[in-house]
Amino acid sequence: MRRFSLSDETFDRAVTLRDSYRIMERFLSDYLARGDTAVSDLLHVYAGLTASGETPDPAALHDYFAAARATLGEDG
Repeated sequence: MRRFSLSDETFDRAVTLRDSYRIMERFLSDYLARGDTAVSDLLHVYAGLTASGETPDPAALHDYFAAARATLGEDG
C-alpha cells in the first residue's frame, strides 16, 4: 500500500462543509465499527499528523479517502 500524505493531489478535491462533516462521521463510524482502539487513541495516534503531513498509521489516510469516496458516492 502506497503511503499517502496530505500533500498528495488525492486530497486536493474541494468539498462542502456539509460533505466534510459527513465524511468524518463515516470515517469515525468505520473506525469504531472495527473495534480497533479507544477514540482517544484514534485522535492521538491513528489520525494525528507528523511534520511531513503523514499519519503515524499508514492506513489512516487511506481509510479517510475510502470514507470520502463512499460518502460522495464514488465507485472504486
